[in-house]
Amino acid sequence: MIGRIFEMFVSVQGEGILAGEQMLFVRFSGCNLNCDYCDTEECRHAISGRLLTHEEIIREIEDMLAQNPSVGTVSFTGGEPLLQSELIAELTQYLKEKKIKIYVDTNGTLCDKFANIASNVDCVAMDIKLPSASGGMEFWEEHKKFLLSACENIFVKIVLTSKTTVDEFKKAVEMVERVNNLIPFVMQPVTPIKKVDGILPENLERFKKIAEKRLKKVSIIPQMHKKWGIK
Repeated sequence: MIGRIFEMFVSVQGEGILAGEQMLFVRFSGCNLNCDYCDTEECRHAISGRLLTHEEIIREIEDMLAQNPSVGTVSFTGGEPLLQSELIAELTQYLKEKKIKIYVDTNGTLCDKFANIASNVDCVAMDIKLPSASGGMEFWEEHKKFLLSACENIFVKIVLTSKTTVDEFKKAVEMVERVNNLIPFVMQPVTPIKKVDGILPENLERFKKIAEKRLKKVSIIPQMHKKWGIK
């Protein structure tokens, strides 16, 4: 099995409920979306990065883990890692044998591909892609299907910008509530990039109150790695 890998590195998770935990990151090339706030545009295209066999990827992972023995989690990110789910299935099988935890960071639109690896994944970070940041495209049905397939070990992350509307935010909250109101719901104020401006503090607080009326585990967690100045 051959895959397109943009980079592999050890760093601290900077997003979501596991922010602060050291992980080994495997960043896959290619993405099926084109979000306004994307901060990894360099790996969006499927032809970026290196072509590696799963054996070569495993060897590099082994070397990095040997050099960083305190790391116990491998994060598959991108791009959109589930575009290469068959390769990830082979990698997760090996990693689980080695008692390494698996973390998947996904845009939550490829439920069928997630099925290839679901049984081996310890934590799923699923973005909710709002129409205001994805060129007006809606993924409500895809997101709901994905949540239903992985609700036991998933948290959702919703990036908020100056363009985020109350209506689309409420729709996201209601969708999560219908699946399970105990799913952790992370509100992530966007790190301003290019023409994407940050959300106003008063709007962030307003959205938080909306979410807390329906969901049990609401938090605000910005991109901490950006604040720490690390990859």
